[in-house]
Amino acid sequence: MELREDALVVSKRLTELDREVIEFTEILESEGISYVIVSGYVAILTGRSRSTEDVDVIIESLTETETEELVEELKRRGYWGMAMPLDSMYELLDDGDRIRIAEEDELIPNFEVWFADSSLERNVLRSPLPTEVGGETLYVSPIERQIAYKLRLAQSADSVTGNDFEDALHLYTTFEEQLKTEELERHVTELGVGKYYDELRRA
Repeated sequence: MELREDALVVSKRLTELDREVIEFTEILESEGISYVIVSGYVAILTGRSRSTEDVDVIIESLTETETEELVEELKRRGYWGMAMPLDSMYELLDDGDRIRIAEEDELIPNFEVWFADSSLERNVLRSPLPTEVGGETLYVSPIERQIAYKLRLAQSADSVTGNDFEDALHLYTTFEEQLKTEELERHVTELGVGKYYDELRRA
């Protein structure tokens, strides 16, 4: 595995989860939709051994027509809305909510999708980290941003023992020599997670 200046290269045998993520993101790309994968799957993709029920995907804001076209393609490819029907997708996302999408008759894994609705999310959507895996390219949150984001989730849960802190620790130790430290610490400051960053470095 190699974290380059402009890309991450992951050399691994694809898991079933990896294949399902690739298949889902191919649909977004076929519709010309910008996306970025955040949260737990980034740690799993880079070697952390843990399970997950969902994959978090931020997408660019779409018009109602663009969303309807995406919904039709998702249906055609055999996906359904778990809690709410896919036909409610635009209404949900435009209201700032999220929708969970999975393959028909399946619950796990599911893709939790929402429109970028904060400056942080819009920034990461504009500058994702291209990640080469299994001959395909996925777009994930830059590692420095992801570490700080996971520390914020850990801080919100007031825990250094849960998955969020462990995900951050995995990413930090895996890429420590390749991280852009100034950039990481800028994100840490922006998100106000200095205490948890200190815990991370001591772990």
